[in-house]
Amino acid sequence: MADPITPTRNQIASMAGRDPELTKALERLFIVSGQLTPSDIAALTILIEANSLSASAAFDAATSYQPSASTLDYLDFRRLQSGASRTRRLAWNDSDQTLDIGMDYDVVQQVGLETYARVQNTTGVTIPNGSVVGFAGVGPGNQLLVTPYLADGSQPTLYILGVMTHDLPDTGQIGYCTTWGHVRGIDTTGSAVSETWAQGDVLYASPTTAGAFTNVKPTAPDNVVPLAAVLQVSATVGELFVRPTVEQQKRYGQFEATVDQTPAAANTAYPIEFDATSVSSGISIDGTYPSRIVVELSGLYDFSPSFQLASNSASAKNVWFWYRKNGTDSPNSSFIVTTDINNGYMPVGRSDFFSLQNGDYIELMWASSDVNVTLEAVAATAFAPASPACTLNVTQVQQ
Repeated sequence: MADPITPTRNQIASMAGRDPELTKALERLFIVSGQLTPSDIAALTILIEANSLSASAAFDAATSYQPSASTLDYLDFRRLQSGASRTRRLAWNDSDQTLDIGMDYDVVQQVGLETYARVQNTTGVTIPNGSVVGFAGVGPGNQLLVTPYLADGSQPTLYILGVMTHDLPDTGQIGYCTTWGHVRGIDTTGSAVSETWAQGDVLYASPTTAGAFTNVKPTAPDNVVPLAAVLQVSATVGELFVRPTVEQQKRYGQFEATVDQTPAAANTAYPIEFDATSVSSGISIDGTYPSRIVVELSGLYDFSPSFQLASNSASAKNVWFWYRKNGTDSPNSSFIVTTDINNGYMPVGRSDFFSLQNGDYIELMWASSDVNVTLEAVAATAFAPASPACTLNVTQVQQ
């Protein structure tokens, strides 16, 4: 290191704006300057310039401006490319044209270009840098707990939070999750999930590997959560731009009655019982009462049933169908069909909307003026699959 420069007292006083106390402080600074690193001196220069501005303003008689010792008009930062690598340091980032803030875990935040959430890890293992994480509760000190997110439908889409911007150990410490902005220094080749990623690829939360991305858009029953775009492909210095797009997850289900159902008495109400589920998310057949279709979350639901009627005689029979909500007949929900086809089939159906709270259930009811009628299931043939006695499709159309 070159010998330190020692200016004269007059030069120091000029630099200090003729402030006696600041002049003395600068004299002491130059005495010990040989022990400081260049980056330390650069940081102190910002402080010196700031105090010089304040001192100069105090002598501005034309504006009668008398600032306090801590008042500044503005700060000018030098072009230090890595100046904020130290915790609590603020420096200019000329590449991104913004200020950098040095933070824990060697994280450097670009002001205005990145947004973090303070999060805590209690999973028992380290959550690696670049992991997709979701909300997992509230920890000590009212901190957000996170866990690697798996988009297989087991966790609500609304739980998605963002992407870790550093390794977060399971030590009770609090770290940073990027909710908007750049995540750098990670593997963006796709090889970790047996994929090949390219610059510009949109990445989704993986439905098969917790905490991972995929460039293949998932489909039901998996969650579809677009999370990031690939900016640079690299195994070590890859870069993503993170912007989670979280849509409220809608529930759905398809249920079948695969066993014949016949009324025991005429003009008597009977619930239709279901024994098969083709697909479902948040909607299910009650485990105790198979006629009840239960929803997990509140919302507006569309119920669309299809009934397969079979007549056992040529006499005309009136058949009623309607809905019950939580054990009470739904007003104006009944419709009537008449059949007189002997040994023939008649498919009928009509959809309806219901506003439901979590835990509410709907039942499909029916009755006939004659017992010689059946909701009939037909077995598969050599040329066609089986035909259920009743099929019910349920779709959540509004949260």
